[in-house]
Order: sequence, then structure tokens, then C-alpha cells
Amino acid sequence: MEINTDTVESSNVFEKLAFDNRTAKRVAWSKWSFTIVAPFEIEVRNLSYGHLAEDHTYRVMIDEQGVPVSCTCPGFEYHHGPNGRVGKHMLAVATVGGPTLLEAARAFSPNHGPTGATTTTTASEKLKADGGRSPADDSTDTECTECASLSDLPCFNCYAAGPRELPE
Repeated sequence: MEINTDTVESSNVFEKLAFDNRTAKRVAWSKWSFTIVAPFEIEVRNLSYGHLAEDHTYRVMIDEQGVPVSCTCPGFEYHHGPNGRVGKHMLAVATVGGPTLLEAARAFSPNHGPTGATTTTTASEKLKADGGRSPADDSTDTECTECASLSDLPCFNCYAAGPRELPE
């Protein structure tokens, strides 16, 4: 059996973190959301603040092993970091987010995403159930077969495309 040493192991990360009981309790009492925003960078939002949660959103940076190393919150900058401890956002990333989040942040590539461009440019083309093809597109005649069945009225596609006007 082959062991992949490149994956994040939660016990290794947890052992490398210095924190106090108060920080651990604050992490356990709060609700969290995580968004990977860049390689080795995780946005952490404390949802316990309700409608003010956006004001309690910070970025935690991790190292190559997946260990949280810094945070943009004032608590880390002025209290935890200078004392050699992690703050609640960093501890939340390591414990609540866990190895899956840490591994995803390590493997994150901003270049992954939808590829190719769409050729649809107008709302009427986007809303066509036939994928943007009008009956006139299938015809080699200059007269639309749908318009012919409507007597003096043009079909929507011919009216929208401009070759036929509404009768007065």
C-alpha cells in the first residue's frame, strides 16, 4: 500500500498549533464558513455575528504542509501572533475546516474554471428553445416556411431579424 505524504493530516496540523482554552471554546461556540480565494489562502467568516458576519471576515494563510501561519484579523496581529499562538480563525480552519479544506487550499488553482466562450449575445437568442436556430436558418429559400403559414404576419424570428415588418 502506497502512502501519499503530500496530503494534509489533521493530527500533524493540530499538533503544530499553539492555542489556549479560551480560543478553542470560541471556535467551538461559533459557526463558520470558508472560501478558498487563492492558493494557500482561505477566507474565513464567523457566521455567529448574523447580519454583521461580513464585518467578521478575514483571510488565513497556510504553508505548504497545510498549517495555518497567519491571519488578517486584528486579534492575530496584536495578541495571538506576537505571543506565538494561533487565533480563532486559524484554529477554525484547522479543526472545523479540517484536512479537506486545507488540502483544497493547497491544491487550488485559479486557472480552473469554465473554458470556452459562448457565442450567444442577445437576450432573444438566449431565450430561444431551439438553441437559437430559426426555421429560416434551415431553409434555403428566401421565404420562411413559418411566415408562409401566417399569411400577412411575419414569424417572430423574421420580425426580430428584420427581413419582414408588421402590416399596417
